[in-house]
Amino acid sequence: MTRIIEHDTDSVLVGIVPQDCANCGQRTDRVRLALDVVMSSSTDFLGIRTVATTPCCGGQRSAPYPAEKLAGLLDHLQNCSNH
Repeated sequence: MTRIIEHDTDSVLVGIVPQDCANCGQRTDRVRLALDVVMSSSTDFLGIRTVATTPCCGGQRSAPYPAEKLAGLLDHLQNCSNH
């Protein structure tokens, strides 16, 4: 994560190294990171993953950013009055 552009209670929009979107091919320099619950086909809870959504087309993919760190960051941003 290079820099936070904006945030809400569920996600952060971050600046990234410019790259082509894997879904639509448009050049993008930002991505929205959010947490996603992973369930099995029998609705058993498996874990939480970080999902990256591109603002150009809304395409989603798993992100390599650790879910624990993103959860901590979202908690910090929600509870810290300086941001």
